[in-house]
Amino acid sequence: MLRILAFDLGASSGRAIVGILEDKILKLDAIYRFINKGVRVKNSLYWDILRLFHKMKKSLIIYVKKYGSDLDSIGIDTWGVDFVLLDENDELIEPVYHYRDQRTDGMLEKLFKVIPKKEIFNQTGNMVVQINTSVQLFSMLHNNSPRLSMTKTLLMLPDYFNFLLSGKKICESSEASTSQLYNPIEKNWAFDVIRKLGFDPNMFPEIIQPGTVLGAIQDHIAEETGLSHETKISLPLTHDTGSAVAAVPVDMDKYNPGKWAYLSSGTWALLGVELNEPLINEKVLEYNFTNEVGLHFTTRFSRGMTGLWLIQECKKQWDKNDSNLTWDKIELEAEASQQFQNFIDIDEKIFFNPPNMIDSIKEQCEIHNQTPPETIGQISRTIFENLAFKYKEIFEQLEELIGNKIEILHIIGGGSQNNLLNQFTANILNIPVLAGPSEATAIGNILTQALALGEVNNIKDLRRIVRNSFQIIEYTPMDNDKWDDAYNFYLSNINEEERENNWMRVKE
Repeated sequence: MLRILAFDLGASSGRAIVGILEDKILKLDAIYRFINKGVRVKNSLYWDILRLFHKMKKSLIIYVKKYGSDLDSIGIDTWGVDFVLLDENDELIEPVYHYRDQRTDGMLEKLFKVIPKKEIFNQTGNMVVQINTSVQLFSMLHNNSPRLSMTKTLLMLPDYFNFLLSGKKICESSEASTSQLYNPIEKNWAFDVIRKLGFDPNMFPEIIQPGTVLGAIQDHIAEETGLSHETKISLPLTHDTGSAVAAVPVDMDKYNPGKWAYLSSGTWALLGVELNEPLINEKVLEYNFTNEVGLHFTTRFSRGMTGLWLIQECKKQWDKNDSNLTWDKIELEAEASQQFQNFIDIDEKIFFNPPNMIDSIKEQCEIHNQTPPETIGQISRTIFENLAFKYKEIFEQLEELIGNKIEILHIIGGGSQNNLLNQFTANILNIPVLAGPSEATAIGNILTQALALGEVNNIKDLRRIVRNSFQIIEYTPMDNDKWDDAYNFYLSNINEEERENNWMRVKE
């Protein structure tokens, strides 16, 4: 029997989850959950990194009280793109910026004057968005931030926490591949891009593969928490989506690469396939897909989009009036509301970080001459339907790029618990949708650590354990013709004549 602890740190919450692996069956025990959120100071948005580390140490103390001092391994995953800077004494140069901070506004255009968009994409294979590590660093350079001149080492967020626990300064490949400073062909930092953008190549540490044991926990952490000094610090895929995709319960003997797709559903949504090699060409750049590192040097070829962020922000507003509002109630009210009333693009900039998400949704509907939704059910149904429309839009692009018809979709992550959205997704894609596990990120984290410890043989073995350990729910398509008509209306929303023709078919 193995006991392995996963720290799964997301943009809105963190969890410490114990995995108990015995006879190829994995059981989970979430021993501690805590809130994570950005801290606004004047016009800037930061992460409270040291508070997060305090919560991690508290988690370890809770573990010792429940299970004793013996723990086989600890692994960490976080969201992508964000980073910390260390000085020559390995001290943290604070504060640590949040990827939604406005300092990157307008920076893409300035960056492309230094290195063209096509060139940076050809070398990194990453979708071009302003939250990327490359753009964040460039904004600091452009604004003459004194922090860069003080910097000796850059570490991505999970790598920093690994440094605090193990004393080892490295970057894990899946997280590095979110930076738009990693070359997936050479499997190393994109040093040509780094130099052209004016960054110091020496501040980027060695890249290490997931499924590696870094070493033992540092003595002072063991003594502070009560853990055994023999506790190992291991590398899962430290990018949360990377760990989640590793845990997709696909039967790899039945479905070849490119024949199955995944949708990692959370605050952000990522729709993609697992490929054996990066896919980099002009059409990929046009559609803004990205290549990121998976387990065993596979490629997670995907497109990111706004996910449940919109409904999460709406719930914050609703909670002010009803503290007992549950996600189940939101789903029920959405299901009872009239279908296909509002059509919006969830990736519009207005939804990126508005002061009031409900007002932004209403404003966007008014711009398109639609009666704005008012009730919880109407607003949430608007969000869920338009999420499904966006999935379809990107799904069609994905099939075009890989040259395959995708036969099945696996939805993983917290969003896989939304039965209504899962059914909408099956309806509009017209293929079977398998939902679960909801804790895919923690599961992938834990089982990749088990791989590092020699208790899991390979990715097929890992995914077989997932299938045998957790419930997976299947959704079959319904009302596909009606969803197709609604989708066509969604696509033609800015074309008045075509919109009216499509709308009549939807109503019929």
